[in-house]
Amino acid sequence: MTMRTHALTTLLALVVSCAAPLAAAPAKNADKPAAAAAAPKGEYKGSWKGRDDSSGDLKIKFATGADAKLTAEAVFTFEGTPVPTRTKTLKIEGSRVELAFSWDVQGVSATSKLTGEIKGDRLEGTYESTTAEGPATGSWSVTRAAAGS
Repeated sequence: MTMRTHALTTLLALVVSCAAPLAAAPAKNADKPAAAAAAPKGEYKGSWKGRDDSSGDLKIKFATGADAKLTAEAVFTFEGTPVPTRTKTLKIEGSRVELAFSWDVQGVSATSKLTGEIKGDRLEGTYESTTAEGPATGSWSVTRAAAGS
């Protein structure tokens, strides 16, 4: 795996970009309605950091779908470029969050899974990305954005 591809894989694994429009398709929470007490709502902005010191912005937007289930859209930056994702699964169990999505960057397709904890207006945890070249891991953290920001 080249250093550039490893950095890309690590960065992409994180989701969401601070300044980019949200372009991912919403995913349905297969088991839980959006009414869960700890369910996040609104837009969260923050960053991700790979074990190889790669990093970028991350943005996740949570909303309730027409079927009353929680959905998520995520975008992250890689080398300053927004990378939209396609949400595969979203699970909220108590304060635990698991979000899996796929993405493509510079001809590389991959999947990433974010696992973490809801702590008030903050979500944080770890991620693992998988590409044909191998896994990449790191951490992520996002905070609920103020309305209108």
